[in-house]
Amino acid sequence: ILLTFFSDLKQPPSSTMPQRHTKATLALLAFTAAPVLARNSLAATPPMGWMSWELFRCNVDCEADPDFCISEQMYKSQTDALAEGGYIELGYTGIHMDDCWEEKNPPRDPKTGELRPNATRFPSGLKALGDYMHAKGATFGLYTAESPTTCGGYPASAPDHEALDAKTFAGWGVDYLKVDGCGPVDYYKGGYKAMGAGLEASGRDIVYSCSWPAYINGGNETLQPFGEFIMDGCNLWRNWDDIQCNWKSLESIIDHWGEYGEALAPYAGPGHWHDMDMLLVGAHCLTEDEEKTQMAIWSISAAPLIMGNDLRNVSKTSQAILQNKDAIAVNQDSLGQMGIRLSNNTATQVWARNLANGDVAVALYNKATADPTPILPPFDNSTTTCGATDTWTHTKGAYYEACGGASGDIGSFSDLTLEEAQAQCCANTKCAGFSFDNGSGFFKQNANCGLVNDGSYDGYTRAAAIPVPPPGSNQTADITVNFADVNLYGDIDVYDIWAQQAVSGTFKDSYTAKDVPVHGTAFVRLSKSKSKKHMKK
Repeated sequence: ILLTFFSDLKQPPSSTMPQRHTKATLALLAFTAAPVLARNSLAATPPMGWMSWELFRCNVDCEADPDFCISEQMYKSQTDALAEGGYIELGYTGIHMDDCWEEKNPPRDPKTGELRPNATRFPSGLKALGDYMHAKGATFGLYTAESPTTCGGYPASAPDHEALDAKTFAGWGVDYLKVDGCGPVDYYKGGYKAMGAGLEASGRDIVYSCSWPAYINGGNETLQPFGEFIMDGCNLWRNWDDIQCNWKSLESIIDHWGEYGEALAPYAGPGHWHDMDMLLVGAHCLTEDEEKTQMAIWSISAAPLIMGNDLRNVSKTSQAILQNKDAIAVNQDSLGQMGIRLSNNTATQVWARNLANGDVAVALYNKATADPTPILPPFDNSTTTCGATDTWTHTKGAYYEACGGASGDIGSFSDLTLEEAQAQCCANTKCAGFSFDNGSGFFKQNANCGLVNDGSYDGYTRAAAIPVPPPGSNQTADITVNFADVNLYGDIDVYDIWAQQAVSGTFKDSYTAKDVPVHGTAFVRLSKSKSKKHMKK
């Protein structure tokens, strides 16, 4: 790892509120900030690849679910799909193992003190698995945590195992390491620094993904010590909430980056990136327009493109979005400037990013109008009301998700009939509904994060708990970018990234995308025109 020294490591602003902005001030924002230099030469562009957590979580029951459990077999099949699906040549090189690969008993090798993979699920060991990935042209990503155990309850790297674990991982051929939190926050300051030092001393170039920021300062990006993260060797970091497989979760992350763009932009660049979390494209929980929006906003924001789908089951439509070379080119642009939202958190939004050749990438996002008013407990648990047939909304192959991530679940169950699960939910005024699969599922405390498409589960939700969108909220929109707001003047050519072709004519002053669908995004690239013919407004 090549070390350099920093210049211009600014301190975060003292304000504790999000930095809001207007068009009058945003034309030059972020694009004139002096860059922060990286500690090492890794991750010159945002990392790309695939990660297991979003759909596979901590499924370790390989006897009951051999194709979907955390195992050598599953990771090999994902590696095969990455290679055979044409992803690697486009830059999606990483196969990133997440939690629950470790052996629990004993937690470390009694002789060497090293972490070990579960022998039943990873019979060949991780060195052999890494070799398999490398032979296919993929890179090997692994997971640990700065806590005694991982978030899934498996052995991790704290306290004081960082140097040993870094050396172990390097010996296995690891190329990328995601380091979670999952424990006492006061350990992170020293722990993440120790892991960064361990990786530098390991003898192998390993991209370092830190989760430290997501656990501190309540998500207020103006308070984050980004310079310290970079000096500790972090090449990227998770800033905020875990993404869940539904639109509401994705929308909230987009809102967060929009609100804090001014605080985030100066600290994104070659070697150090803000991680918005996994791409849901191809995970069968968004519409096509929503998938395009995520790809566009992630590319404008210079966020890592790490897929959270099942590569063996991605539709042709989703694959085309993921493999759109023009979108990837925006994300991987060598200038490394993070784009920002040029408007407040309104129904229609303009996001923009400067590119190395002087072009500007623009995302015209139709968030649509006001969200439904959230509905929260308590709910009526009287037998007459809750037991009635019309109380329950049944959704096949989908369920209404609770906002709040894992905390939105208020309990799990197994070996219950449908009637028994309904009765237990009825008896609890905090229960909005539940997911159900052959007698098992999760009780939900609200239904505010919308429908999640999941063929494994049906949903049963109290009708009174399902928010109703306000009238007129689901409409297409015409969205305009004024060229002066992105520092472009004169005659401008417009290239449609989704259509992968130039828009006919040359434009002056502005460009308007017509009929942008609800939750959709028009994605264009603006460049100074080489022709003076066919002028348009």
